[in-house]
Amino acid sequence: MIKKLRHITRVEIIPTSPFHFDSTVYKPGHFPGSDAKWEPGKRWQTMVWEGEASGLILENVGSVDSPRILLHIYSDKPLPQDFVYSVLREVNYRYNLQFDLGSFYNRFQDDTRLAPVFQKFRGLRPMHSGSLYEYLIIAIILQNATVRRTVNMMQALFEKYGRLVNGNVALNVLL
Repeated sequence: MIKKLRHITRVEIIPTSPFHFDSTVYKPGHFPGSDAKWEPGKRWQTMVWEGEASGLILENVGSVDSPRILLHIYSDKPLPQDFVYSVLREVNYRYNLQFDLGSFYNRFQDDTRLAPVFQKFRGLRPMHSGSLYEYLIIAIILQNATVRRTVNMMQALFEKYGRLVNGNVALNVLL
């Protein structure tokens, strides 16, 4: 059974500048799962926070030098303001949205080897959108398995212990 997430709360986030949205929120080398989806300028992600299954959409509505993200939080009921603020704090933390890159760029601005990377990915942040629990689950199921097998095992976990949620896009969430 699909859990419908009909209520939407929208919050604007202003990351520190510079901020490269796509290279921060999408890491193609990370473990692929059916709990997230990405397209340029937009990332869908499920999240269980304080016992509530939610669907998040991070939408790029700014630029590298004037960054802005519109965060859509899908839920099955209206969310209390303190819950929204706690999700906002967690998203800021997981995606390193307030990370100050100034000293890094000042130190390496004249490095000719890094110039092409800076030109393409200026504002990239280190991040992981999952929690420590999610990372541990991935680490356990990745042991001595091919990527294909690992993806199949994760999907089996979603099917056995998870729930399909649908806000804007149907994604899985482990409950």
